[in-house]
Amino acid sequence: MKRLLYLNRNIACMIVISLIANMSGSMILPLFAIYVEQFGISALGMSILFSLFYVGRFLGGGLAGRIYEKIGAKRLGLSLLIAEIACMLLFPVAESFIILSILRLLQGLVAIGLTVFVRVTINHMSTPENRGTLNGYISSSEGAGTILGPIMSGVIVSYFTLSVPFYFVAIFSCISFVAVSRMTFPSPSSKPQQQHEPLHEPKRKTMLTKQLLLYSTVHFLEMSAFAIFLTYFSVYATYKLHWSPVEISLAFTIIGISTFVSAPFIGKVSDLLKDRLMFSIIGLLLIIVEIALFLWFTEPWIVYLGMFIGGIGGASYLDSFYSQLGDVIPEESRSSFIGNVVSLSELGAIVSPIIAGALIEHFNINAPFYYNMILVLMAIVIQYFIRLKSKSIRKRPFA
Repeated sequence: MKRLLYLNRNIACMIVISLIANMSGSMILPLFAIYVEQFGISALGMSILFSLFYVGRFLGGGLAGRIYEKIGAKRLGLSLLIAEIACMLLFPVAESFIILSILRLLQGLVAIGLTVFVRVTINHMSTPENRGTLNGYISSSEGAGTILGPIMSGVIVSYFTLSVPFYFVAIFSCISFVAVSRMTFPSPSSKPQQQHEPLHEPKRKTMLTKQLLLYSTVHFLEMSAFAIFLTYFSVYATYKLHWSPVEISLAFTIIGISTFVSAPFIGKVSDLLKDRLMFSIIGLLLIIVEIALFLWFTEPWIVYLGMFIGGIGGASYLDSFYSQLGDVIPEESRSSFIGNVVSLSELGAIVSPIIAGALIEHFNINAPFYYNMILVLMAIVIQYFIRLKSKSIRKRPFA
């Protein structure tokens, strides 16, 4: 009973930290216009501030994974939360573009570091019987943070000063810091050893490298597609669908709510059926349905239905993808592996919007989304062949 209480407390803490990481990254989006007015920042400057967050995420994932291995979960979590608190407290007093740029880069580093910390810790805490469910809670929290960040900052700034949203997140981070300091983290030595024959070190490293290439490519493709959607759907909805800002905001809200509600349920089902890759593929297929519905129809209710379906697809993909990594990657390699996967995927979030912009210039506003569908289809094909291989070998960590 005491162990269950510790587990539930730890999971609740991971959920809150995941919420904070996503809130802090997304809350600044509605505030960009205020920064333009207050600091006289150009459009190019705002683009730089926007991209520096993703540069930080690209640089931070692999680094966080390696630090996790060296100093342990608790020390990494506490260090990241201290950095998050400092970042939130410094944003309101920043008085130059250079300081804002440094803070935005730090924000990206901390956000991806907290993602690695939470996902690796959840996979360490869990077993194959509940890993999907626990990753579902985290995906649900990520969806909630993505929704609450812009809403919270927009509402608070309407009634208070620009600094209050940052102080709000800082308070949550302080609470999380206290919670993490009291957490009991699982020790690798306390877990049962994997039931497969030991491999020679060179062969093990070769196997992990192949897995890293495959899973990183899948996540790179999915994150590339997601970044295109985030960057250009508002433009598409404004000029092609002739939607108002309120209608566009409702679309993103529907996605977040759909992810928030469906993620734990999908994770539970994946635990029962024991086929993570199938659920990941289904999730990506639902994302294609989402894209097709807003490309081929203009009726708002159909587009909103597509957003709801896409939210379920995103939850299914993320739950299953991270649970699959927890199932097939040995615990001693898991933190650096997941860190490298998320870092490499962020490169797609940086590059793909640029490619999509070029497609708009040379073709039309629809072109990026057809490119989006191609990216998702490529991710499906790769996971399909991984699944075929896993079914033929039936031995961890081949997957």
